Amino acid sequence: MPDRLTLTGLTVRAGQQALVQDVDLTLEGGEILALVGASGSGKTLTARSLLGLPGPQPGVVAAHLEIQVGETVHRPYEGLAEAVAAGRCWRYWRRAQPAWAAVRGQVVGYMAQDARGALDPLWSVERQLREAVALGPAGGTPVSWLARAGFACPEEVLALFPHELSGGMAQRVAIALTLARGSRFLIADEPTTGLDPTVQEAILAELRATARAGIGVLLITHDLRIVPRLARRVQIMHAGRTVEVLTSDALSEATSPEVRALLDATARVAGGLL
Repeated sequence: MPDRLTLTGLTVRAGQQALVQDVDLTLEGGEILALVGASGSGKTLTARSLLGLPGPQPGVVAAHLEIQVGETVHRPYEGLAEAVAAGRCWRYWRRAQPAWAAVRGQVVGYMAQDARGALDPLWSVERQLREAVALGPAGGTPVSWLARAGFACPEEVLALFPHELSGGMAQRVAIALTLARGSRFLIADEPTTGLDPTVQEAILAELRATARAGIGVLLITHDLRIVPRLARRVQIMHAGRTVEVLTSDALSEATSPEVRALLDATARVAGGLL
């Protein structure tokens, strides 16, 4: 069976305020799906919900998540609806930790916007990769995973610590860690923000190579310029809801006013080039 991640009915609340409302999302192994929206649209909160990271407050109050990897199916939100109905969300979160532990890193990897800050500052790149290899089923060596993540001279990176890495190097190390853990899906949260154009292109190339290796990539971005070159499908969010899902080729033909506003703003920033 092909790897597949399916999220339905995601609702995240902070008190009585809905931050994300009834969002559905599907991602196939080997596919790059772009989750696009302006700041505050709910895209990062949606992505973090795939790892059970919002927690009780703000909390996921409704969701069904099914992650198929080979013959194994993970349903980490199982029991949430009953706990919410009983007014005891804390009971679900306490009991669900083993289910989420089986998903985080081993099945779904997360590449934060600040990749350097997400690395352990006290461990060298080699030590972090050795730990990832030990925890995952993929095997291999730190050098082999750094090479797969795009380093031309991986041996020179092993002894470096996170503060010694450039932004682009840190992103590649994060990709190497995801591959070494054996993750079948990767959440890439604004992976090109703050990087110069040359490094951006290199990171996008590595994400394409990751997808070609059969890993499903969820790309979180507000930069519509990179989407057509990377993603097959685009899901656009606004005010916590999905407003359109379309192919990247049809992005310029989007009809909803929220998407048109985002396209127009991007074109102005890019000097009319989109």
